[in-house]
Parts: sequence; structure tokens; C-alpha cells
Amino acid sequence: MRTSRIVAVAALVVATVSGCSATTAPPVGPSEAELNERVHAELDRQWKLTGLDGIVPRPEVEVEKISSIDGFSEEFGQCMTDAGFTGWGVSEAGLDMASVNPDGAATTPEQQLAYYGCTARFPGVDKLSVAQMDFVYDYYQRWLIPCIEQQGYEVIGAPSRDDFYASREQTGWQWSPYSGLTHPPTTNEGYASLQRACRPTIPGIDGWSEQFSLF
Repeated sequence: MRTSRIVAVAALVVATVSGCSATTAPPVGPSEAELNERVHAELDRQWKLTGLDGIVPRPEVEVEKISSIDGFSEEFGQCMTDAGFTGWGVSEAGLDMASVNPDGAATTPEQQLAYYGCTARFPGVDKLSVAQMDFVYDYYQRWLIPCIEQQGYEVIGAPSRDDFYASREQTGWQWSPYSGLTHPPTTNEGYASLQRACRPTIPGIDGWSEQFSLF
């Protein structure tokens, strides 16, 4: 099974780079039911992180858009701006308290409620299936890393397949060959040129493909 996936990746890469239509589609993502389960679990987690559980009633908020775990949507950012946040950050522990208030004061219950409201409207969850994760990992190992190295750049820190999965699940961040460049291009033009030659992602996988727009 692993060999067939690698062949599929190679076939898709060749077709993408040459401008031809791909004959092998990437694997499908999680079902709607699986995605909804992930959203509910994430919102349960985020609510507990507010510190308001058992203190105030949890607001009922309608989900408007599900975003990828790799980055919150523009809608989420706009929601935070509309709620009055001028500086904020997000980590695996929820709202980044250190950057919310300029004077370093602790966040208020009202701020935590506003943050939770934005998160509930535009939650960020893992939108990739296991098969898609395999596809991405094989794409990195079999094509992207060799391509970058052929351009004269060094890539370090490539994780094992198990660690590749674990980092995404535990922290919401996942290694990519471009994050492992020891000496990346020093100009935007140089970086764009490298990405055109060695595409960071390819079309077809929601939650991964849209991280870059070079195709």
C-alpha cells in the first residue's frame, strides 16, 4: 500500500509540474460527521481554556466556517478585530494572554467570552484524513525535499512519519521542508522563485493546498 501511494504522488507531481491533467487524485478528506466531531471536541477544549467553565453559561454559537488547524481564517481575524482586540495571539493553549492587553494585564472574562465567540464561529481543526497525511508526507519525502536540495538549499529536521502526525495532533503545527531550510533565500523574489520550482503544496487537499497559492 505504501508503494502505491508513493507512485500516486510521483504521478501527480509530474502531471502538475508539466501542466498536464493529473490522472491520480489525492485521497479524500474526513467525512462530514468526522469533521463535525473534531469541531465539537475543539470547541469543548477551547471553552475549558477560557477558565469560565462552571462560572458563566457557555454561549451557544453557530459555526459559520471551519478553518484548517494550520491557520485561522481571515473571518476569525476580522471577528477578533470587531471585538476590540488590537493585539492577540493563538497557541495550543488558546488565547495568548501575553499579547492581548498592551499593559500586560490579565484578560477579563469579557475578553475570554469574545475570543470564544470568534473561535466558535470560525473554529480551526484538522481537516486532513490519515490517507491525506500519508500523501503529504510522501510528497515531501519523495519530491519536495529532493527538489529543494537540487536547487542548492539544505533541508534539516525532517521528522519520522509518526512524529509528523503527532506534531499536528498535539500542537496544531506541522513540519514542512520549507520550515527546515537552514539558509533560506534572502529576498522575496528568491523565495518565490524557489517555490515556483519546488511547489510547497499541490492542489486537491483542503486544509493543506491553500497554504500557498503558487498553482
